[in-house]
Amino acid sequence: MDIYRREVKNSIDYLVDKKGKFQFGTYSEGIKSINMIDAKKPFGFPASKRFKNFRLKEWEAFQAGNDNIFILGAIYNTKATALNQLLIYDKIEDKLYNYRKFCAPWKQVLSNGMYHSESKYISKVFSITINNNIDEGTITIKANIKGKKDLPDVSLDIVAFHTTEPIVICQPFDDNRGLYSHKALMKMEGKLIFGEKTIDFSENNAFTIIDDHKGYYPFTVKYDWLTGCINNKDKGLIGFNLTNNQIKDHNKFNENCLWANGKMNVLPPVKFRRGIRHGKEVWIVQDKFDKVNIRFYPLTKFDVKFNYGLVYSDYEGPMGKLKGYIKDNNDKKIMLDNFFGMGEKKRYRI
Repeated sequence: MDIYRREVKNSIDYLVDKKGKFQFGTYSEGIKSINMIDAKKPFGFPASKRFKNFRLKEWEAFQAGNDNIFILGAIYNTKATALNQLLIYDKIEDKLYNYRKFCAPWKQVLSNGMYHSESKYISKVFSITINNNIDEGTITIKANIKGKKDLPDVSLDIVAFHTTEPIVICQPFDDNRGLYSHKALMKMEGKLIFGEKTIDFSENNAFTIIDDHKGYYPFTVKYDWLTGCINNKDKGLIGFNLTNNQIKDHNKFNENCLWANGKMNVLPPVKFRRGIRHGKEVWIVQDKFDKVNIRFYPLTKFDVKFNYGLVYSDYEGPMGKLKGYIKDNNDKKIMLDNFFGMGEKKRYRI
């Protein structure tokens, strides 16, 4: 079987060059200026900066936790609507807590890259802030949310250490229509106060994955995504990111990778299949080079489903257990037993 390889370049200062062209590629360092508004004719016709900003989907999201807790946080802005979210899955009690706050798009702040930047939403009852300082090696995440009904008060304060190699991508939806993402798996420390529980996170057993993300997505958005990780004394810090989306030329451009021993290993394009096996839902994610062979078994999920004709959403965000394997750049097989992760099936038009 052929071994898959993809070129990984050093960093660049600007995502869009002086001629207004996206610098498409895969990079192993952060990009200092995510100047997507400077792109020339990203939709194939001249457009104002205001129009380009309105069409730009942006979010900064993270996954975090340890053997007992899994957390998803997001500051998400489609420019038509904006969502601030914190989900906490208690693995011991098998219970999902979903904190969600919609707001006007202009009430959020979204980062411009990962160097001395901030993404935030702040109100009296729901606040979430992500401070990015990767030149200093840290990303600080804080959240304070007032509980209601069966949702207890939450206070989250963690520091992730950006010392592992990230995957930074600039990919084409069209000739000069781009997608940007900076993803990194990191050790972290801090504290979650969750009702009457206090969970202390240690670098020895806790993890964070960050995703700084911006894209001139098509009006109808479609992608599948799966991530998973582990951090313990037996395996160390290991994780992966797998996506099948709408970009062109998946052999040359994708954001699939394995993080192991502080290094990022590129992976081939993958396909997602879903079905029922032994009475349980299962996602199967594989490639044609036998580098990726994963079964994902959801334990819980949150959905956003509606259809108003031109505006609709078919979204599923499950969390669950993983089986199977991924191979690194040296063809060493990493078994995924005891890994925990989450996925997304996203189809929407807003």
